[in-house]
Amino acid sequence: MSAPDLPPPPAFDQPKQRPLAVHLHANDVQPAELLGCVVVVIDAIRASVTIAQALANGASKIIPVLTAEDARRAKSDLLVRGAAPSSVLLGGERGGVLIDGFDLDNSPFSYTRERVAGRTIVFTTSNGTAGLLHARQASQIIVGSFVNVTAVCKHIANDPRPVHIIACGTRHELSMDDCLPAGAMVEQLLASGRELVTDDAARLSLCAWRACKNDAAYREQLMQDSRGGRNMVRIGLTRDVNLCATPDAIPVVPIFDANRGEITLAT
Repeated sequence: MSAPDLPPPPAFDQPKQRPLAVHLHANDVQPAELLGCVVVVIDAIRASVTIAQALANGASKIIPVLTAEDARRAKSDLLVRGAAPSSVLLGGERGGVLIDGFDLDNSPFSYTRERVAGRTIVFTTSNGTAGLLHARQASQIIVGSFVNVTAVCKHIANDPRPVHIIACGTRHELSMDDCLPAGAMVEQLLASGRELVTDDAARLSLCAWRACKNDAAYREQLMQDSRGGRNMVRIGLTRDVNLCATPDAIPVVPIFDANRGEITLAT
């Protein structure tokens, strides 16, 4: 906290066009602040990557929900409305592992074309799906991470609206694994003419990214050493983390339509 007798903070010129902000945890931004904006939600280990992989491998759509019970209810609703039982899969994790009774966990390697092509996936994870739902008031919501960083940045390069990058974090704490791809996005979006807001979150993310930009081994190590990465390494999922550390490995742009409650590929 700051001293109670501080004078007003110094004034800085706010960006006049196409501002760019980074929030190091979803709790750092209120949903109403995202009205009229483009939001990129990053849960780099692993929800963002798994969503990209599933859609790249032909999943028809992904329905993000908050809890495991919400997922079971959503699947039941789809079946009542006439969906074939084999066409709807439950996917997600708690504590990094498969939820009891679910079809798929949260490893991108589980979402093969043979398993997911043409299917709807009802999906819940510890932080990623909560982050997407937190951003539901935005005008456009994009699922981003290292694996689709360039595709995402190209998609929004010329968009006139403010852009917010939200790092989902791990539980209630920020996590470096989300900050690193946020920094990579900041670099590309600055090159396309965006301007940073006065808060230093984007600048910190950019510095972190530039420290590992040209060293893949160091980037993998940083991702493994992050809060989210350590959890995965502990349960034997280092391969997942290394995929999540690979820029442009899955160059697709998943878009979450909050009104429909569905994630599909950008057209």
